[in-house]
Amino acid sequence: MAELVLIQRFLVALALGALIGLEREYAHYRGKGQSYAGIRTYPLIALFGALSAFLSDLISPWILLIGMILVGGVILIAYFTINERVHRYVGATSEVAGFITFFIGVLVHYEQVLLATVLAIVMTLILYARSILHNFARRMEKKELADTLKFAVIAFVILPFLPDEWFGPFQLFNPYVVWLMVVLISGVSFAGYIALKWFGEKGVSLAGFLGGLASSTATTLSFAERSQKEKTIFRALSLGVILANLAMFGRLLALAFVVNGDVFWKILPSISILGVIVVGFSYYLWKKTKKIKAKIRLASPFTLWPALKFAALFAAIVALTKIVNVYFSTRGIYLVSFFSGFVDIDPVALSLAQLAKTTISVDVAHDGILIAMLTNILAKGGIAYWFGGREFGKLVLQFFLVLTLIGTVLLYFL
Repeated sequence: MAELVLIQRFLVALALGALIGLEREYAHYRGKGQSYAGIRTYPLIALFGALSAFLSDLISPWILLIGMILVGGVILIAYFTINERVHRYVGATSEVAGFITFFIGVLVHYEQVLLATVLAIVMTLILYARSILHNFARRMEKKELADTLKFAVIAFVILPFLPDEWFGPFQLFNPYVVWLMVVLISGVSFAGYIALKWFGEKGVSLAGFLGGLASSTATTLSFAERSQKEKTIFRALSLGVILANLAMFGRLLALAFVVNGDVFWKILPSISILGVIVVGFSYYLWKKTKKIKAKIRLASPFTLWPALKFAALFAAIVALTKIVNVYFSTRGIYLVSFFSGFVDIDPVALSLAQLAKTTISVDVAHDGILIAMLTNILAKGGIAYWFGGREFGKLVLQFFLVLTLIGTVLLYFL
């Protein structure tokens, strides 16, 4: 039985090494770089890592160290040999990948198969996306790099040092939780910005959906202003706004899943039903819409002031919800959700999902999030009607009114 488990480990190490080697072989075949190894060598490196770990346990810990030195030496020799042969610097991507592949084999032996698999897949994706990553780096502007560094600071420098405990009467404030929500929202907005910049001018519909990943309200306002000037494409602009709202549904589900799985499963049916309705109407509009190139003016991917304002708003909603829950029970929470939805859906959704772990029930969190979401949809309908062209505003407002009515029915039955 032990021998069978051991064989399984070696086979897994070979398979993960083969995945990496397959990509390197493909890259070499396509002429995308020099490589000292391919479909045969990488599996052997992973197998050597697993075998070194096995012999280290069986005989001496020094064997694993010797294995590391041998692999490192062979990879260095291959690297300098290739550079000398082509008479130019060719990078060290394949060499570093080979060394990591050795440790993937080691992880497999020590029963860290999930970690080893994730590392192998992520590394293969990075290797495969060589051209995409290089092109993206070349297209990056100085301001965008600076904003990326800012995001890294708030996510990986500030957050780990904040205390994860509640302070004040009624346990109103937790610095770590508040800042974690800032990181979470900033990360979603940052990802939406990158996607929008990467895809570029792929049409109003795609621009609207990607804009909705960052801010469906901002996207609605942007399209409404444009509809005043370009009245002939009001259906395409309307479709962009509706798809931005669909992206908001996806964003809410993603945030709930990260913060509180129970809340995620509770709100999934309601949001899914509304999402299906949005998809159906979007398809109807798409059939009536010509393919029109368009883009949204991109602002900075990350700025500190909006993040701080979000932190203050989130902390205020959490504190207000806790106080209201003590003195006014669930009706007060619903009132907070209703008015918060006019401002921003994310803070109230995140605060309710967080509070559902300790203070309020999952059902109350579900109803509060749905109320805030419906309020937010109505607010965007009002923005489209008041700031957009006549046909654009009427179309968006009418559909959002129908969506709000259906959502209100779901509020009572789900």
